[in-house]
Amino acid sequence: MVARVEHWFNRRYGPRRRDVYLLRTDTGWQVRGRRGGADGEEVTHYFDHEADARRMVQRLLDTVPPELSNWAKMSRHRR
Repeated sequence: MVARVEHWFNRRYGPRRRDVYLLRTDTGWQVRGRRGGADGEEVTHYFDHEADARRMVQRLLDTVPPELSNWAKMSRHRR
């Protein structure tokens, strides 16, 4: 099982879009970075500890060029 804990989006679409996900799995934590939308390039990092995963999230957010880094933290709609 993979549960989305947090998701950031840079308020752009198409090839300039960036997404960063913090995910909880049965065995640890994952951080996924994606550029270019749903069909874009993606990288996944695996961690045993939440603190390490959160440091990677911050690193991914910080390394996006300033002109693309208007980040919004996305919330999930609960039914």
